Amino acid sequence: MTSSTDGVGAELPAHAQSSYPDHDFAALTPAVLAQLTREHGVDFATALWYDRVRSAEPHREFIEAVEALDADAALAPTSARLLLAPAAFWREYPQFGADGAAVLGVARDLGLDAEMIRTASTGSVSENARIIREALEKEADGSVILASLSKGGADVRLALEQDPALTRKVRAWINVCGIIHGSPLVDGMLDGPWWRRLALRAFLARWRAGFGLLRESRHAPFPRATAPAGVYVVNVVACPLSAHTAGAITRRHRQLGARGPNDGSTLLTDAIVDGGVIYPVWGADHYFRTPDAPVLIRRILLHLGATGRLAAPGAG
Repeated sequence: MTSSTDGVGAELPAHAQSSYPDHDFAALTPAVLAQLTREHGVDFATALWYDRVRSAEPHREFIEAVEALDADAALAPTSARLLLAPAAFWREYPQFGADGAAVLGVARDLGLDAEMIRTASTGSVSENARIIREALEKEADGSVILASLSKGGADVRLALEQDPALTRKVRAWINVCGIIHGSPLVDGMLDGPWWRRLALRAFLARWRAGFGLLRESRHAPFPRATAPAGVYVVNVVACPLSAHTAGAITRRHRQLGARGPNDGSTLLTDAIVDGGVIYPVWGADHYFRTPDAPVLIRRILLHLGATGRLAAPGAG
């Protein structure tokens, strides 16, 4: 089991390992996690979920394969291109990594052609899904590795659901801290008291953002997202304890804490595209702030190469 680099709460995962032996990963539904949170607190429920992901197939096999890779290894020559769907407010808040510069840097260091899809920084899911579809249409079949950050995951999800034929372009999708199924935090913003809604309108107006950005990010009702046929999906999910959070994320983590394990923006169970493999990151929050993040992304890309999920030179 990996742990956070600062050692905060390092003893809690060990305790979670020996607790509830009859609760495997499949048993940890949102309802069960909410109940465990009420009984033992959100930190315990987070540690339990983290432990069960790492011991459940196919996630265990994937995690062990990724962690066994030499991060200094080279990637075999490939014609694959990495296209990244950034987070919301990527233009306004690059200091939070919303523009995916770190991911793009890792990909380029490995020799991949990597580019950000210039979605609207304050655009709605529908608007950005259209931009992503247009970007994919220009690519060769079987040539694209998609990466998405935060709300970019919802943008990618809708793009592929609206035009399933575009999945022929995509070999793999790396979904990092995705708000795949919306967030209860958005419901609280839109359904809150009038003065909170007024403040929200003022914030959006400051960045010339429409309400569509939030309306399409509501939590429910949302059917579960599933991995598109032929697309290998890697879900990178941040698993912070309360002590791992800072600033506004601390407040959001507390707000969501009554519902179960969360990364400070969405519930962990809602950050997943079903049918994909999961890599849980201990100690990271929704902004994926951990010193190990670049190494993990590098290893995931190396894993895609080692398993033949990158396009061969000249393909397409």
